[in-house]
Parts: sequence; structure tokens; C-alpha cells
Amino acid sequence: MCCRNAFFLRPCLIKALSQQIFTTEAKKFVGEYNNYGEYWERSFSDRFFDMGTMIRLGTSIEIGLKSYYMKKKLYSSLTELKSDPHCSQNIFQRIQPWNTSGGAINLFYQQIGCDLNTNSFLLSVQEIMLHRHLYAHNSGLIDDKYIERYKTLTGIDISSDEKLIDYPSQDIYWFEPLKKLNEFIDYTREFFKLLA
Repeated sequence: MCCRNAFFLRPCLIKALSQQIFTTEAKKFVGEYNNYGEYWERSFSDRFFDMGTMIRLGTSIEIGLKSYYMKKKLYSSLTELKSDPHCSQNIFQRIQPWNTSGGAINLFYQQIGCDLNTNSFLLSVQEIMLHRHLYAHNSGLIDDKYIERYKTLTGIDISSDEKLIDYPSQDIYWFEPLKKLNEFIDYTREFFKLLA
């Protein structure tokens, strides 16, 4: 899975960046950081790197669902999939409980007899897709819609989290899901194992 590879590359990248020592001249522009690794982490670039991995994980889920559906429908090409009157654009990323008739859960059940709701890792995959949407479409800046949908999905109200104390008067980047990135990659693998 491409996301696992990106996650394994992260320590290599940090090591390489840490070996790039800043000269006195460079420190005039970057501040008192000793090397590019320190600068990379303190400027949140490490978190933006992880956001990219979360976005790729969501894309892997979408592609996996699309491939599974095509296999079950005996489609051999995307052209055949596009001619399927039940498939609309981006349907395979719409797996949230609020994606009712126009979502992948309904499509899978009605068209191939697969009830995704019985998959014990569905909630984790839905959470990944919610985070993917935040990172891909809002660069990780939290908003009311995300807070509301996260609560709907997980039952957890993050609006009282101390990291959001200045929200909405200030833009707040929501990095918390990135702490579970490794687990999310494993949950995705398990989700697809149960589909096989």
C-alpha cells in the first residue's frame, strides 16, 4: 500500500533533513534552527507531510472500493464502470452515514449484495475519509462542518478540546488525527481483508 511506503520514508526524510546543517548566513533567514530537520518540524512541515499521507490513504480506500465493485460486477475497464448508471462521480469516497442514497454503502448493498455496515472496520475507514476531506479540501483548517460530522460519526465532541480554545476567532489546524496515522493504515488493510 502506497501509504505504508510514505510512512516508512518519513524517518529517512527526517534523518536526511537533520544532516543539512544551516550556515550562519542561512540562519539569518530561518532563525536559530541548527539544521533543516529542526526547521521542518517546527514549521509544521512534518504534519503537512503526514496530511499528504492521510490524503493518499483516503485515495487508496476509494480505489480499493472501486476495484472491488468492478471485480464483483465483472467490469474489465473504467469505461465499463463509467457506463454503469448506478455509479456517479466520486461515489466510492462517499461512505459516510450521511451519504445515503448517493453513497457507496447503498451502491454496494443494492448492486453487489455487499453490506459494508457489517465490516467491523467501516467506522475507522469512515473516519479516515472524514479526515482526508479536511486535509484535501481545507488544508487541515478545522471548521464547524468537520466538528459536527466528527461528532455524528464518532460521538466525540471535539469543540471543547483545549487546542480549539481560539476557534472560530482564529484559524486552527487540526493535527490530532495524524497521531493515529499508522493505526489508520492498519485498519484500512483489515477493512479490505474482510471484503476479500
